[in-house]
Amino acid sequence: MKSTRILHTGALALSLLAGSVMAAVSEQEAAQLGVSLTPLGAQMAGNADGSIPAWTGGLPADAAKVDAKGFLADPFADEQPLFTIDASNAEQYRDKLSAGQLAMLKRYPDSYRLPVYRTHRTAAVPEAIYAAAKRSALNTVPVDGGNGLQNFADSRYYAFPIPKSGVEVVWNHITRYRGGNVRRLITQATPQTNGSYSLVKFEDEVAFPADMPDLDPAKAGNILLYFKQRVTAPRAWPATCCWSTRPSTRSRSRAWRGSTTPASAACAAPRRSPTTAPVPPPTACARRTTSTCSPAPRTATTGS
Repeated sequence: MKSTRILHTGALALSLLAGSVMAAVSEQEAAQLGVSLTPLGAQMAGNADGSIPAWTGGLPADAAKVDAKGFLADPFADEQPLFTIDASNAEQYRDKLSAGQLAMLKRYPDSYRLPVYRTHRTAAVPEAIYAAAKRSALNTVPVDGGNGLQNFADSRYYAFPIPKSGVEVVWNHITRYRGGNVRRLITQATPQTNGSYSLVKFEDEVAFPADMPDLDPAKAGNILLYFKQRVTAPRAWPATCCWSTRPSTRSRSRAWRGSTTPASAACAAPRRSPTTAPVPPPTACARRTTSTCSPAPRTATTGS
């Protein structure tokens, strides 16, 4: 059986969560996926009072119209709130509200309110991802005290759809399906109490080995994803490239930061360090530029 290990930067956190190392689930237990459990391992049935409905397959592809730009219209546009929480009835729902929501209701009693709508279980992913999760359930096991995965290369998604420990839940988050490769433009604002704010703009690119047909599988190894981010405003910052390394107890996700002029430029190959051999840049980050890249602090890496 093909075996590989995937290591993540949060080694200490995963070690603390891993109370014991569990094996892959049995055929009988995996058979629950898609029957009593959703294909990704959630409870398929609703709750007793009906406030959470049963999962029936998620949002269908024809749930609403798709406009010329490819955006789905609101499939629940005609729904009305079941009730509204405001300052006058906040105490009635205190056990359902966060400390922040309660504080907002207290500070802005005349304008802040929370309309509550009917719950819908809309989550759905392609059938290929459901099949991958089933393979993970039958084959994937944690290694190195929960810091790595074995027998995961043939599935690559949802390492433990029937988790047995906290560390396996964390791995499900790390290996979740994210919709495939994406390039996105982000504008971020953090308003102050006086209403002032400054806009910060990013350009992100994320690519997954399974969705990169021009990537040599031998070079993909145990890589979860490739990530590149560039801050463009209020002033441009060097781009940061991240990807996981090959299986080794010394390997971790790697990141490099360098000055790149065009948004499409990526960091070149990293310098050799005493403990870790350099990883060849992926196809998505292989375009050379005149920039000079240097290793970024580990706090800048991402393995999720």
